[in-house]
Amino acid sequence: MGSTPSYAGLAQDRRFRLLKTRFRRLALGIVVSFLSWYFLYILLSVFARDLMSRPLAGTVNVALLLGVLQFVSTFALAWRYTRYARRMLDPLSRQLREEAERQQAETERIEQIMAQRRRIEAWTPAPRRARHRRTSGGVR
Repeated sequence: MGSTPSYAGLAQDRRFRLLKTRFRRLALGIVVSFLSWYFLYILLSVFARDLMSRPLAGTVNVALLLGVLQFVSTFALAWRYTRYARRMLDPLSRQLREEAERQQAETERIEQIMAQRRRIEAWTPAPRRARHRRTSGGVR
């Protein structure tokens, strides 16, 4: 009897597969977006030096603006992930977790009942000892 529920049975549940699909789709989209934008910045820095050094306002050039936008986009992607996860992943995950915990509690209750039943069935009273009468004085 463990205190954590067994999630092996959930792998076959269509809701669990939906949860995995939603997460993969989201994670893949975010990773591809981030890496594409990051490598575009790197490639522009290496191969388009004239574009990147073009001043925009005072000492601020295209490279500096795009570098700052890297941070902005990272926070935007993190916000997008948390927003999507709260709406689409967390409720389904919570539902599956609560169901697994209920099933685990029921399994543990049945195991306790069965263990108690086995103890009762295996119990045998101690053999009775024959009672000998004592006589006063001498052997009988």
